[in-house]
Amino acid sequence: MLTRLHVRGFKNLLDVDVRFGPFTCFVGENGVGKSNLFDVINFLRLLMDVPVPEAIMHMRETEGRIADVTSMFTSFDDYWAEELRITADMILERHVEDDFGTQAEACISSARYEIAFERDATQQGGVALTHESLTPIKVGDAKQLGFRASTEFKSSVVTGRRAGGPFLSTKDNAAHLHQEGHQGRGRQVPLSRTPRAIIQSATAEFPTLLAARREMQSWRSLMLEPSAMRAPSEYTGPQRVDHRGGHLAGTLERLQRMKGRDALSEIANRLAELLPEVHQVRVEDDPRFQTYTVQVQGPDGVFHPARALSDGTLRFLVLATLLEDPEARGTLCLEEPENGIHPDRIAPMVRLLKDFAVDPGQAVDEDNPLRQVVVNTHSPLVFNEVGREDLVFLESVERVEGRGHVARVEVPEGTWRAKNAAHVRPGRLQQWMQMTFDFDTAAAE
Repeated sequence: MLTRLHVRGFKNLLDVDVRFGPFTCFVGENGVGKSNLFDVINFLRLLMDVPVPEAIMHMRETEGRIADVTSMFTSFDDYWAEELRITADMILERHVEDDFGTQAEACISSARYEIAFERDATQQGGVALTHESLTPIKVGDAKQLGFRASTEFKSSVVTGRRAGGPFLSTKDNAAHLHQEGHQGRGRQVPLSRTPRAIIQSATAEFPTLLAARREMQSWRSLMLEPSAMRAPSEYTGPQRVDHRGGHLAGTLERLQRMKGRDALSEIANRLAELLPEVHQVRVEDDPRFQTYTVQVQGPDGVFHPARALSDGTLRFLVLATLLEDPEARGTLCLEEPENGIHPDRIAPMVRLLKDFAVDPGQAVDEDNPLRQVVVNTHSPLVFNEVGREDLVFLESVERVEGRGHVARVEVPEGTWRAKNAAHVRPGRLQQWMQMTFDFDTAAAE
């Protein structure tokens, strides 16, 4: 679970520091930096698996936003950030398994990961890794989550102890992987010789490093595509919904095998709360083509295949499936959840997303997995359905030292984030409320 993200020198995120809860909604006009924050989260996820240049190029693969890797550094006519630095505070799942199937247990569940880059034309991809570290966050500090949480929740997620120093540190242009307890030896890696984040090399020998890597690998940005959601799933294909909404039928088939037919009934019931015209969900097995296809029964009693369903119905079905999937863990990022959704369905969409997130009033267990949701929006209807405690505003403000605009975080006064961020102007908050009122009035007329 991501609890804090501090970004310096990334596009218009010159210096942005954000706290996260189980559900966080970024609000702002187009171009203020909401998507850039999602890019940073996605960048950290990619760094866990691929070389740095490849991670940079794939941040916005579907839109091709980054053609030159150095363009991710903050720049104005009279200014160019010398460094890009990202710091992420996390709550980790302590029980992990490495790529070789060896299980291990991290010594602490709260940690801070930091990574930094500089522009360097002599390096592959035009950037050089200059710093990487993973340090423990003391249990007492980690339990100061900020958002309201029960004692049972805090005790279940903030556990362990680290008597020594960092798990990963950087000194003299070398990364040092430090020994944990009596498990193996430390290791040193020259930064100049690796195009990858050092944390990728973590095995069961370095369990807390491995746990941090697994946590960041679980951060997913959903960019749902109608063609992917409608596509049949092959017998031998993946059986977990991907970031485009693909493999939906295969995922439903797996859930049916795991839980029986009740699994699809639960999904259908949840879908019916959002879409009353939905009566049943099933998976059609086609042995001839060795594929599975999603079908939804409507009020006419007819089962309609995925290719005949609306984009909005498919988006709801994907989210309802993720909600019922015990393997769907980690942080789920969704940009503009209002896309493809009728205005009358915005409220149930937001409720569904909130239900996916962990309940901080209860201990984390199989019925309350450690899951998190981050969304962004410029819709007044979504804004209206999100509580003040979950709102984070992004504003574009002029940089004092020279030309150019940068993002600034603002939060409603009196909320749990208010002591660590600027307060949104009352007039700005009122403006969003008026936009919601105007939209509702126009719809009623």
